[in-house]
Amino acid sequence: MQDLSKKLTIGQFAQFNNISQQTLRYYDQIGLLHPAEQNEKTGYRYYRITQCATLDIISHMKSLGIPLRDIHTYLQTNDKNWFVKTLEQKYDINARQIALLQETQAVIRRKISDHISCQKLPKAGIPYIEVIPERIIYKYDTGINYYYTEDSASNYEYMLRSFKDSLTKQNLPAIYFYNVSSIMRRENLIAHNFITTELFVFIDENDRERFSVTEPVKGNTFLCMICEDSNHEIFYINRMLDEINQKGYKITGDYICEVVSEFMSPGDGKRDMVLKLQIPVSFDS
Repeated sequence: MQDLSKKLTIGQFAQFNNISQQTLRYYDQIGLLHPAEQNEKTGYRYYRITQCATLDIISHMKSLGIPLRDIHTYLQTNDKNWFVKTLEQKYDINARQIALLQETQAVIRRKISDHISCQKLPKAGIPYIEVIPERIIYKYDTGINYYYTEDSASNYEYMLRSFKDSLTKQNLPAIYFYNVSSIMRRENLIAHNFITTELFVFIDENDRERFSVTEPVKGNTFLCMICEDSNHEIFYINRMLDEINQKGYKITGDYICEVVSEFMSPGDGKRDMVLKLQIPVSFDS
């Protein structure tokens, strides 16, 4: 059996602690962990087994995300108050990062779910009835009308910049900036006065406190229609209004154009979106 009470070569010390010799030389260079002895003639470095304690402290603090320069300071000062304060700061930073990762994971799950759901949607252009429960939205009025000119795609991009600025001013993560949808007020819809300046995103109930203002979209029965080309939206809206008139439905709220899936077109770089057009209705005569 190896006599560990004696001094260890750098190779033995490295192997014993499952660390590279290069790392030990670097720690020596920056003053973090010097060998117990060094032969001036041969240059050989020797360590004591008791130095494993210092190496364990270094490894542990590194695993907590503490930089080597701060570890060096701690080993020199043994300032436990500083160490606890540093851990508290790291805890807060990690908590924010974990929250962001959880939010990102939620968005990833929703994007995957959206893509799978799109494959099960009814055929585009065919009206259908769906009961949709209450949803929470963050809404922002961009002051720009989506339908102002025939180039609605350009209008939408201008609207998105304004919407994104509103999120940025609230220090909200960029992950909320996706599947941005729009609202047309009931009175404009009924009058065929196509004005849409308000954009929104659906948010989880648990995220409401992060936004300055949120509001519910009440659960209702909706006349819906899938639209796979935003250039057809107005044509499809008119088809839905015709369906409402023919069936004797009553419009009970605002029109919603929900972006249920969004990718980039490989050819022209434009947004490849699947829209779910929704008009809340009742069947009262």
